[in-house]
Amino acid sequence: MHSGQDTGQALRFRVAVFILAALAVLLSWLGSADRVSVEYVDSALLQASVAFASARALNALVSVLQSTTLSFSLFGGVAVTLGELLDPFNDLIEQYGTLMQWAIGSLLTQKILLGVVSHALFKILMTLSAALLLGSLFWRQGHWLTSCLRLFLALLFLRFALAAVVLLNGAVDHYFLDAQARQQVARLDNLPAQVEALSENNNDNVLDSEPALAALAAREQDLQQRREQLQAEQQRLARALAQSQRALSEREAQLGALERLNPFARDQDHAALAQQVARLSQQQTQVAQEQEQLSRQLDELVRQRAALQQAKAAQTAAADSGWAGLGEQLARAADPETYLSIKRALDSAVDSVLQAMTLFVLRTLILPLLFLYLLIKGLRVIWRQDWQRLSAPAAGNKLASG
Repeated sequence: MHSGQDTGQALRFRVAVFILAALAVLLSWLGSADRVSVEYVDSALLQASVAFASARALNALVSVLQSTTLSFSLFGGVAVTLGELLDPFNDLIEQYGTLMQWAIGSLLTQKILLGVVSHALFKILMTLSAALLLGSLFWRQGHWLTSCLRLFLALLFLRFALAAVVLLNGAVDHYFLDAQARQQVARLDNLPAQVEALSENNNDNVLDSEPALAALAAREQDLQQRREQLQAEQQRLARALAQSQRALSEREAQLGALERLNPFARDQDHAALAQQVARLSQQQTQVAQEQEQLSRQLDELVRQRAALQQAKAAQTAAADSGWAGLGEQLARAADPETYLSIKRALDSAVDSVLQAMTLFVLRTLILPLLFLYLLIKGLRVIWRQDWQRLSAPAAGNKLASG
């Protein structure tokens, strides 16, 4: 009676191993997990790039403010230099930009590794190891099962560990982190325009506008380069999308009438083309949104530069007309309320910078490493099991009774 139960348990174990190995090989060749993982990494890369662009814009803004000297009359006159007071915020923004570079590097590394493990070589090796595993179940009463199973598990880990880490990270990000990250990035992206609006009344009171104009020119050059990159990316996506849509249309033209009506009759190539078209369309939309934000930043920059040039021309006209002393006095008479408003706006953004830094560290560094550690721990537990005893317990009982 006990031997019959052991034999049934061994049979169920072999069937379970057969089903799991077949499903793993099928999932490996379909590549669905790879495509979803790459889509998430691409989306995270785009958001990290927007955050890095915001960091560059904030850095340029602080450079403009640091080149401005505000003076106002207080018991004989007090000179306030923004450069000294904004150094802590500038250091924080530089650290934020460096962290965004690390986040982009981590995501690019994940994307490259996903491309490596999804190569046909890994699929072939995994298929061969699954065949050896299934053969070991029924050859010499599973004598080679443990070795073949460990080989299969090692290849299975190499093939799907990174995709599993990215998918788990994407799930946590989607339900808990993404909304907060988007909110903080959007707030930091709007901060330059907000500060420029606050300093609008002070632009006419700038004593020396040459450093500010130089900083604005450097920022405009960065934004123009970024716009050219986005335009090139948009053109590339448009060509790729047109090619994918054409290939999808040709593939659908090859389908019969019944296959067109039946959505479950689509093969793997058709599904891959449809997902590729959807992914390219989404990327094109995201690039268009970033282009729109960049255009708004350029408009604000042009407006601010025009105000500075107008202030410089007014000072020159005052000097030529013999009112140089009065013009210099008015240029130095900045409104302290403007300074306080700018300082409050930047201080209130410190919390957003810190939250964005924390969220990107979680999304791109801590959570992926945590999930990878948990997968390695799980693999070690499975690795140490005595699978040969489970596959042929009846034989073991027979030897024990003999």
